[in-house]
Formats: sequence, C-alpha cells, structure tokens
Amino acid sequence: MKLEERDKKILIYGGIAAALILLYVFVLSPLYADLARKRDAIPKKERDLAEIRLLKDQYLEMQKRLEQLQATAAQRGPLLTEIENITRRTNLSSKIVSLKPQAGVQAGTFKESIVEVRLDNITLYDVVNYVNQLEKATLRIRKLYFKPRFDNPKFLNTTILVSSAG
Repeated sequence: MKLEERDKKILIYGGIAAALILLYVFVLSPLYADLARKRDAIPKKERDLAEIRLLKDQYLEMQKRLEQLQATAAQRGPLLTEIENITRRTNLSSKIVSLKPQAGVQAGTFKESIVEVRLDNITLYDVVNYVNQLEKATLRIRKLYFKPRFDNPKFLNTTILVSSAG
C-alpha cells in the first residue's frame, strides 16, 4: 500500500503526538505528582525530626537519671535494709506487720526492686512522715493503701509498695 506524501506527514505527526501524550501520561505526570507529594511531606517530616530530637534529649536525660539512681541504690545497699533503717528512724518499728520483697521489672541494665510494707495501727501523720522519709531516700512509692481501723478510726492500717532502681 502506497501512501501519499501528505498522509505520511499526518501519520508521522500523529505518531509523534501520540508518543508525547503517552510520555506525559505514563512518565511525566506520575513523576510530577510524586514530586509534589514529597514536597508536601517535607514540613511534616521536619516536625517529626524536631520531635524525635526532643524525645532523644528526654531519653538521654532519663537514662542519666536512671544511672544516678542505680549508683545511689548500689551505695545504699539492699532495699529491704534501707526500708528497715527508715522505719527505725521514724520510730515505726513496732507498727510493722510485714516486709515482703516482690518481683520487680528487669530489662537490660534496668533492675527494679519492690518491697511491700504493711503497717498497722498508725496515724495519718506517721504515714505522711514515713512516705516523706522514703521519698527523701530516693525511693519511689508505687502504691499506697490505707483504711481506718474499726476499733479507732484515728488509726489506719497501711500497705505501701516501695520500689527502687538497682
């Protein structure tokens, strides 16, 4: 089949136009859309990066504090002994019903010691003073339960969960 010169030019120009349209639809348009999407994501990623840097600083600060607490706990000795010493200093030795060591969290270099302290027939003032002394010794009060006694509501039965790193 012989095409005329005019038909050949139309066919060539049509083929070039079709190739350009296909190039735009399948290559350039997706490329520009992807580029625009990535440009829009830059501010969000910058905010995320700033937040990650802030979290990193907080993490390092917490890690430093944990190391200090572990060093303090190592100097202090066993948690149970420290609690007994604080109890003697606050004149509550006669009020202790039980001191029970419990399983604590242990992950990597972090080790937590927990002791349950039960005190009976104690005043609210003595509870507050005792908790204050425990916190001054860099011990953490995980839980504090108390309930008034039936025979004398001025006195309390108290259970305190005390923890320490190390």
